[in-house]
Amino acid sequence: MSAVRAFEAAARHLSFTRAADELGMTQAAVSYQIRILEERIGTPLFVRLPREVRLTAAGRQLAPKVTEAIDLLGAAFSEIADMTEHHLHISVLPTVVSSWLGQRLASFQTAHPNISIRVHMSTELIDFKRDAIDLVVRSGNGDWPGNDVFPLFPIDYMPVCTPSFMEKHQLKHPSDVLRVRRFGNASWWRRWMIETGVEPPASNGTELIFDVQAMDVATTLADHGIAIAVSTFLLEELRNGKLIRPFDHVVQDGRAYWLVYPQSHRRQKKIQAFREWIIAEADASNALLATVVGDSRSASPQAGVGASALMKPE
Repeated sequence: MSAVRAFEAAARHLSFTRAADELGMTQAAVSYQIRILEERIGTPLFVRLPREVRLTAAGRQLAPKVTEAIDLLGAAFSEIADMTEHHLHISVLPTVVSSWLGQRLASFQTAHPNISIRVHMSTELIDFKRDAIDLVVRSGNGDWPGNDVFPLFPIDYMPVCTPSFMEKHQLKHPSDVLRVRRFGNASWWRRWMIETGVEPPASNGTELIFDVQAMDVATTLADHGIAIAVSTFLLEELRNGKLIRPFDHVVQDGRAYWLVYPQSHRRQKKIQAFREWIIAEADASNALLATVVGDSRSASPQAGVGASALMKPE
């Protein structure tokens, strides 16, 4: 292909020197590439004179067809690149979509109407080398080598219930949660109890187990029990008073939700646009949450450059 490009440029300029300047090569390199092409097809393409070059009959016949072919290739690659640049495929944890991201995506599309988004909700492993995914939002420690990683919000969780449920069941001490139905991650409840001085029971004490925190919260809003969930995902319910914190303690998990994509994607405009947007949205949520529940959390994890396969989150 290098020989063909060298011939096309030289034929268009009728100059090896100007062709070299266009292609970022030396004049000797252009001459060498054209010589290779002539040997391959078995006929001269240029008449080489002391101060100029001219196309032979074979060269004149070949030049317009080569130019057309290169233009077609360029157009084909541009079409594919344009199509790729305007389609963003993201894989996000179901809880993040249902509780936070889904209600915000319309603002990104308003700001970037030329970018269409396909959201794949999954907790499964993602391999950027195998899967047709541009970026993901996952939970963990952010230690994924080969990827750029940016923290969105920490995994800090706490119990919540409705004001009427708290009053009805007289939830005054952390141990009172043992008397009521609890929803949410059993390991989170266990840690919260230990940190508040409560002896965890042998079982979680609930007959309902959901895969997404939004369902835990929805069931709690129906006055069926008390849920433990990530603070950020409770922002609206806490603001409007539909849910309250019966106890002050918030577990600071030490992990976070992260935006992750391969380092090889970092220069793509669609990636840059989505990164800037979602980080700004996360910062706004973190700031608002601090005013609602008080900023008792530790400092957020630091953004960094993190295997193309991502761990499966909780």
